[in-house]
Amino acid sequence: MRTNDDSPVNIKRIREYFNDPRTIEHYVRAVANIGLWKSEIALIEKWLGRNDQVLDLGCGAGRIAFGLWKMGFKRVEGSDLSESMVAEARDIADCKGAIIDFRCEDATGLSYPEERFDAVIFGFNGLMQIPGRENRRRALKEVWRVIKPDGRFIFSTLDRADLLYRSVFRDPDNFEHNIERNPNLLEMGDRHFETRHGTTFMHVPTRDEIVHDLKATGWFLSEDQMRSELSDESSSVREFSEDCRFWVVKKTAT
Repeated sequence: MRTNDDSPVNIKRIREYFNDPRTIEHYVRAVANIGLWKSEIALIEKWLGRNDQVLDLGCGAGRIAFGLWKMGFKRVEGSDLSESMVAEARDIADCKGAIIDFRCEDATGLSYPEERFDAVIFGFNGLMQIPGRENRRRALKEVWRVIKPDGRFIFSTLDRADLLYRSVFRDPDNFEHNIERNPNLLEMGDRHFETRHGTTFMHVPTRDEIVHDLKATGWFLSEDQMRSELSDESSSVREFSEDCRFWVVKKTAT
């Protein structure tokens, strides 16, 4: 298996994509025009309390963090791999008068102390934009470390069984998905999406894959549902993001 350093799919390229001004503009617009999705609000209302210390991990320009602030959560922090995204989020916080600490962090090696947060949200399929299954497991372990006992972690992923992706991955010999022939891939499920802002990486997992990773990293699965099962989202949200699977997990004792 190739390492991330040897592959074109590496953290440096991910950071470059999210530091691109076109990508930043896209995420800034999402703060103003989209905000929290109905599905996100439903899960937040169900699992989080207003006094919780919450981390918006992979926060981008702060769409979820500012949505939480608007809902009445006043102990919110945000972190992102992209320095430019963090700078934009800080500027927006200043304009809104929102007291939210935004900082630059790598989800696979967070600088926060142990058991700092009551809850962590890793929205918009951000966990799956980390290349390499071991790196994604490392991020799951880091979230486990910084969350308090019985704390909740909410995140989303795409789903390889979804109608949109069933046909995409039907032929494992297709060059686009053949890890032996395609040097841009680390493992089955890796995808490179062409967007208006450039090419971005996304891993499209199976449900079983995520369940196994959660068990391997000490999480208890509380709930998982497709977004379309949770809420009827607006057309702007559906244009912003295809259907995804939401996961709610709890930190269990070692």
